[in-house]
Amino acid sequence: MENQWFEPPEGAAQASATGSAPSEEAQSAPLRLASLEEGLRVALDLSGTDLVLCDPQSWRFLDCNRSAHERLGYSREEFLALDPASLQADPQHDERWVQERMEQMRQQPRGSFPTRHRGRDGRLRDVDLHYQMVTFQGRPLVVIAQRDSTEKERARRESERLGFMLNEAERISHLGSWELIHATGELLWSEETYRIFGTTPEETRPSYENFLGLVHPDDRDALEATFRQSVLNGSAYRMRHRLLLPDGQEKIVLERGETRYDEKGQPLTTIGTVHDITHQHVIERQLEEAAYLDPLTGLPNKAATLRRLHGLMQTGAYNCSIAVIGIDLDDFQSINDSFGPEVGNQVLTAVGQRLRNHLQSSDWVARLGSDEFVVVRHCPSGTIGEAIDLARQVHAALDDLPLIGTGVAMRPTSCVGVATFPEHGTDPESLLQCTNTALMEAKHSGKHQLRAYSTAMSTLLRERLELEVQLAHAVDREQLRLVYQPQVDRQGRPVGAEALLRWRSQGGGEIPPDRFIPLAEQTGLILPIGSWVLEEALQQVRLWELRRMDPPRLAINISALQLEQEEPSLGSQLAAALSRHHVSAGAFELEITETALLRNPKLAIEQLEKLAGLGFSLAIDDFGTGYSSLSMLHALPINKLKIDRCFLQNIDRDNANRAIVRATVSMAQSLGLLTLAEGVETEGQFQSLLELGCDQFQGYLFGRPQPTDSFEQALAALAGGQEARLLTS
Repeated sequence: MENQWFEPPEGAAQASATGSAPSEEAQSAPLRLASLEEGLRVALDLSGTDLVLCDPQSWRFLDCNRSAHERLGYSREEFLALDPASLQADPQHDERWVQERMEQMRQQPRGSFPTRHRGRDGRLRDVDLHYQMVTFQGRPLVVIAQRDSTEKERARRESERLGFMLNEAERISHLGSWELIHATGELLWSEETYRIFGTTPEETRPSYENFLGLVHPDDRDALEATFRQSVLNGSAYRMRHRLLLPDGQEKIVLERGETRYDEKGQPLTTIGTVHDITHQHVIERQLEEAAYLDPLTGLPNKAATLRRLHGLMQTGAYNCSIAVIGIDLDDFQSINDSFGPEVGNQVLTAVGQRLRNHLQSSDWVARLGSDEFVVVRHCPSGTIGEAIDLARQVHAALDDLPLIGTGVAMRPTSCVGVATFPEHGTDPESLLQCTNTALMEAKHSGKHQLRAYSTAMSTLLRERLELEVQLAHAVDREQLRLVYQPQVDRQGRPVGAEALLRWRSQGGGEIPPDRFIPLAEQTGLILPIGSWVLEEALQQVRLWELRRMDPPRLAINISALQLEQEEPSLGSQLAAALSRHHVSAGAFELEITETALLRNPKLAIEQLEKLAGLGFSLAIDDFGTGYSSLSMLHALPINKLKIDRCFLQNIDRDNANRAIVRATVSMAQSLGLLTLAEGVETEGQFQSLLELGCDQFQGYLFGRPQPTDSFEQALAALAGGQEARLLTS
């Protein structure tokens, strides 16, 4: 039997395991180790080092301590049946590498190398292996000491991986990091910080002074003041500034920093980042130029002009004057139609160049769109008369425009409109609108005309302009709301409701719908307002459904512009909104005016078919006020005709109105359509409509348009069978 240097004989281990009580002599004897061998064995096991004896000739394992085989999951006998080659499991080390290590151990009396061992369960363990050749009782042996470094290697590899990831992330994002230690003044830069600063650790020692030397001289004082103030008051700082590198390269960086303090409030470290945003800055400049520059003429555009006017109004003296001259070419569309857009572009370019060459260098010349130009002159104390003189100069300059050859020589004329700040407008939008109003007045007067905006044309127009400006912000300022008016059947029971739009302006006054809705239609604002109405109505129906109120079908008015909009189409908007609010199209009725259908009948039919396909009920509003034909009504996928209130006046006494309503009801019945009379205010009207066969009714007799809470109470009252006249309040 082989000697056991590192592990006690099996019997001894078993005896120890039995827990037999020591003899009285042993208990009374002084505490000591039984032998040097036993002490060595205990010390080795406690050290956490795996020790193995190996034959340097056969490379058989001769003995091991307990941790050597237990760490790998083997019994002692199983472990001693192995050899170094069978334990080695580093995928980067092949059999040849193992043989080289064995030869190294024979040739060199002591040494070390890292490797990996595979345990019995297949898991790999990182190992730091140390060996030494010894001679015991005349026999050469190799003593191998192995320490498990798996966790240490894992931590090292994870640290390297995280360090690599951080460095790569900084490189990709061009975001360097730094740390300033206040007690010593030591400054640490990451690799990307060196790259941003255009230097290396060998070339530059990080220091606050060296950093300031890289900051652009024009930005240095501001940056240093910002940094010092941040350290003093404990707030984080953020500043965009320039770097001027030794090679002359200029960079734009965004620097951030924040300071940590000790318990006495003294600064410990400031940690920060430096972000190279040079490329981003270039793109921003390019986008800004694209956003504020007309690509054809190279002149500023409308957005740039509004910004310019805003700046002049903000920075000008109290008595400063701004003259705005609007120019519009006469019959420019006919030039495009007759000679093509290339010739039209030549004309626009020539006009822009002519204006630029014949005005003062401080004058602002811009192209607002199509064939419309504008000139802005800022005068410390100018007058309206001087603005008109400037307009005459502009007119004369364009009268002398060089002939543009197209096979037929052309010299287009123009109309000019004038407005001034602060007389005609106190904000950029209204001032431009006043200029445009004067320009339109000039064009209405004929070709080659000049008009100045005057108070004679201003009051109503200004009110309209101001209302338009306010209306443009009504959605964002949450000034719009919906009210609801019930619709009832012949027995007075609720069968539906109409969502009606109301607007309380910025001044707090209610603007009548017949005033602001036509304005919204004319200006195109009806599109965003209409989208808001759809969202609000669908959301309200969803709330009613969640409250299990079983709401009646809700009617929503659709404008002609909404019906004609192509991208996104009304159908796609509604489909998305239905999905977003989780409501069914069957809960809604869309009302389209008869005049809206007549604007583009073919498109109207296509759009209404799509809406009907989604499941919406469709109604024609204000029926009888247009001139729709019977064939058109038959082609439309509609469900209801709404009889306009104008036919209900004196219907109980006016035979003409009774005849119109009777014919409408009869025609609707023949087409399989329902009829609804709106504007029912008296019992007499109601009884007459019942006699004429009308199906449904809406008006003050059954309930005024009311906010949600009051409307819900009105519905409950109607459903409960209360008298209709009780609901007119």
